[in-house]
Amino acid sequence: MTLNRLSPTAARRARRPVLQAAVDAGARCADRYRDLFDRNSRSSPVTWAVQQAAARQICAECPVRPACEELELRDGTGDRSSDGLVRGGRTGQELAIIREIRQPARLAAAAAADWQHLLALTAAARNDQACDRAADTTWSTAA
Repeated sequence: MTLNRLSPTAARRARRPVLQAAVDAGARCADRYRDLFDRNSRSSPVTWAVQQAAARQICAECPVRPACEELELRDGTGDRSSDGLVRGGRTGQELAIIREIRQPARLAAAAAADWQHLLALTAAARNDQACDRAADTTWSTAA
């Protein structure tokens, strides 16, 4: 698994830091096009439809689209009652339907695993800090 290209299966199995690193490193929309992915409140339905199609095309060619989609699903992005964004090649409505109807158990488990991973990292960092303080105390009393 490389960070610049994740399969949908690898994205579903990856923890949040890996997904975020992949998106940060390889997203086609990161440098330009950011305004294309969010509907302007003054956009007409026709303008938004054209904008959505262009955004989806960029996503379709993006090497990290599965990672982006997975992050957005885990973050709860999108709403079934409004259609104002495109993320990971899907509209906000599509993301909400996947999250709420098609894959709620899998996404809940993935989000829980992300939190467990974060807690474990935090605990390890605190343990390292405590060990460093203990080592500093030992060295200062020995000197």
